[in-house]
Amino acid sequence: MVDTPYEVRDMWGTFTETIRAGAFNKTLKDSKADVALFVNHDTRALPLATRLDGSLVLAANPHLEVRASMNPARPSVQEVRHAVADGQARQMSIGFGVPKDAQKDVWNADYTERTIHEVKLNETSIVWRGASPTTSGAMRSLDEFLAEWSWDDADIERALAFMGNLRGESPAEREAIEAAAKAAIEYEARDRADRERLEMKSAMRPALIA
Repeated sequence: MVDTPYEVRDMWGTFTETIRAGAFNKTLKDSKADVALFVNHDTRALPLATRLDGSLVLAANPHLEVRASMNPARPSVQEVRHAVADGQARQMSIGFGVPKDAQKDVWNADYTERTIHEVKLNETSIVWRGASPTTSGAMRSLDEFLAEWSWDDADIERALAFMGNLRGESPAEREAIEAAAKAAIEYEARDRADRERLEMKSAMRPALIA
């Protein structure tokens, strides 16, 4: 998705946006920067995976790569799995902020082209259709994952700990957790990336606001 222009529409019309290679590096190098995985940017829902707990792994080579280890016992994960398998959630999207720095967030003279050199990555999402058509998302079964993945000692320890936690939950406890999670989820998706972009443009382009 880097170095590939894509079209974005906002309240002022359309423009072309390009995220440059290296834009994700600052977030990836920050060990305290937590990033979560959601569905359709619904950040009010429970995340499917997070970076700080080790269930979400990010890399940029140079395109952003997202690898998530999700709990298959969660109904929300089962729903996402079926949506991906059915072709109804085919792409990935990101929610991010951009520093208010003319060297990192560059617009052309008529504000029809935007080039981003650094982003603060907040979240990633599995979506039906992302802003950039170059993204893709997929889910694999445990057997497929085991056949492909090369495990190191840390991976093995984390997997064993995760399995031990699952065994320690009684069916009643698991049911209560799932019920509480369902009650907490609101299904109105809010696109954080769009809100941040509009707020930024309101500050950067006051002459265009009637």
